[in-house]
Amino acid sequence: MTVEADGVFVGSGGLHRIGDHPLGPEIGYWPKDPRAPQHSHARAGALQGGRALGLGAPRVHLVADVRNAASQAVARRAGFSQEGVLRSYLAYRDGSRGDAALFSRLPGD
Repeated sequence: MTVEADGVFVGSGGLHRIGDHPLGPEIGYWPKDPRAPQHSHARAGALQGGRALGLGAPRVHLVADVRNAASQAVARRAGFSQEGVLRSYLAYRDGSRGDAALFSRLPGD
């Protein structure tokens, strides 16, 4: 999904089907510029989550770096609730690892 604000490309979002993974499909959003309007990414996340739930997914999830407060705020605005922290879940380019906040959305949310 391409994310635009006032006709200008600001990022992208996606829904990744992970077979029968217990966490369900994963939502992702990637801003072109971290200073881009966060409401656009929250809308993309909400739409992708709603689409997956509407197609019968029992739940959808997303992860955000625990150091990225803006991404976590986007997840909350998109209707996701934080469930916990996945320790050493993220692999960084320099070979180190980091923690990720795990968020989910259920059909009744």
